[in-house]
Amino acid sequence: MALLEIRNLSRRFGDNTVVDNISLSIEAGEFFTLLGPSGCGKTTLLRMIAGFDAPDAGQILLDGIDLSGVPPESRAVRTVFQNYALFPHMTVAQNIAFPLEMANTPKSEIKQKIEEALDDVRLSGFAARWPHELSGGQRQRVAIARALVTRPRLLLLDEPLSALDAQLREQMQIELINLQKEVGITFIYVTHDQAEALALSHRIAVMNKGQVEQLDEPARIYSYPKSRFVADFIGTCNLFDGTVTQIEGNTMLLDVPGMGAVKAVAAPDAVVGSQGTIALRPEKTQVSAEIVSGVADENHFDGYVKELLYMGGVTVYIVETEGGVRIETLLANSAIGRPRLFEVGDAVDVAWRVDAGHFIALASHG
Repeated sequence: MALLEIRNLSRRFGDNTVVDNISLSIEAGEFFTLLGPSGCGKTTLLRMIAGFDAPDAGQILLDGIDLSGVPPESRAVRTVFQNYALFPHMTVAQNIAFPLEMANTPKSEIKQKIEEALDDVRLSGFAARWPHELSGGQRQRVAIARALVTRPRLLLLDEPLSALDAQLREQMQIELINLQKEVGITFIYVTHDQAEALALSHRIAVMNKGQVEQLDEPARIYSYPKSRFVADFIGTCNLFDGTVTQIEGNTMLLDVPGMGAVKAVAAPDAVVGSQGTIALRPEKTQVSAEIVSGVADENHFDGYVKELLYMGGVTVYIVETEGGVRIETLLANSAIGRPRLFEVGDAVDVAWRVDAGHFIALASHG
């Protein structure tokens, strides 16, 4: 049995359905992420799990027990908020002790539990500090220690890294992964940051307009998006809309306006005449100065460099084909003494293997 089961959950605010008939289950020990743009319903879903908001329909079961009517403080669930919500007039130790005191934990046990919680987040020796004396990353860890001190079954984290700078955020991502492994508590994490979700999660639920568009492991969501929305939202993706004109064996052809025939692996839901999208990641393409006539198992398109973006380790090239279609591709900047290989206006050939793109049928569009 799953640790947490969400069954047909809905939440409306007036005429606006924010969470729309969602069902999903989360296993014990998972690092599970709710990912989506602002307004997709992910934070509302988290608030319902925490007990801060009540659903209009559906059930939330923790260890098989329906949480309907159970107040937040009585649930084996704790939340780390975006702003950490530390009490400024309390020391680190007092902040961490607060939920223990609310739970009437014997005073003789509180000190040891505080020390264990601080050790969990590698802040031993910080007990007497005040929140204003801590860095952003340290305050974050205190908030996590306070949430973990009662050993909940679920830890909910609502965009906890959004206030940190890029370098500290990356460091905290690694710490969160290690912490979750060490304490073994199920994490449910809310973010709009795709890279963060891909880096942290065992599984991701991609949300859009109150519904789950796709629920899967990060690598599968990235490589095999089920809808146009997921392909476009997760990372950077070339999206070529076209009509299936031929299916032969394991290969099919799509007629893409401005490009012509594009070869792809035959999809089970594709039939001649059906419409769909080829989702192609820039790193799955190759760009070269030599205009190649074509290789049997590859797509080749002539064009010129319309724009470029130097990113340090790589340069992103926007190549425009003769038909006006733009293809995003990238190259590692590995040549010694030369920051990039091509300049704006250079004629190039963009190629990719038949199996590099992923076909999304029109019916699956978000």
